[in-house]
Amino acid sequence: MALRTVATLKFVGSISLGLLTGLSYTLSTLTLPTLLTLPSATSASRAFADLATVSLTHVRALAGISSSSFLLAYFLSPRNQKHPYLLWTTAFVASSGFMDLILRPSSTKAIADSRTAQKTGEKKGKARQMDASYEVLGHDSNSEGTVSGEEMEEEVNGEEVRGQMESFMTSQIARTVVASVGFAMSVIGIWGDGATEMVFIEM
Repeated sequence: MALRTVATLKFVGSISLGLLTGLSYTLSTLTLPTLLTLPSATSASRAFADLATVSLTHVRALAGISSSSFLLAYFLSPRNQKHPYLLWTTAFVASSGFMDLILRPSSTKAIADSRTAQKTGEKKGKARQMDASYEVLGHDSNSEGTVSGEEMEEEVNGEEVRGQMESFMTSQIARTVVASVGFAMSVIGIWGDGATEMVFIEM
């Protein structure tokens, strides 16, 4: 029963680590480069802030599941099967899950700045729209909306948004490398466990 539990934990840990690696790879090679092609700095900043928040939540959840599975598998394994690769894999997974904190202040500060800029731009845009509605009574509503929209566009610096996204992309690339090393180590370790068990059965 204990061996079956350990095998299940190793399987869950490997699957979660594989999903974590795939998520980081997709963010760094597909999603973020696509956001860099958006024509509007405001829409790019808003999309990046939402993507960063959601992706980090999923990344840390997968890292927590994977690392806890491998760590439990190590402690529940019999003494002659406590292989060090389980601890090394746990360390790699934990490092990849908090890569944004390890690379501070570049990636974490970029996300915080993006969220702050988004909220500040929205507040200033609403305030200016209300001021325009009180002061410019002779203009029609379409011109007010156009002026307000243009002013909101100017509040977001395109170069800053691009720098924040590139910084976040760098952290995702680093996370992909670290997670892929841990994933390869877990696959080789599980294969080695299976080969060792087959040798014991044959003997």
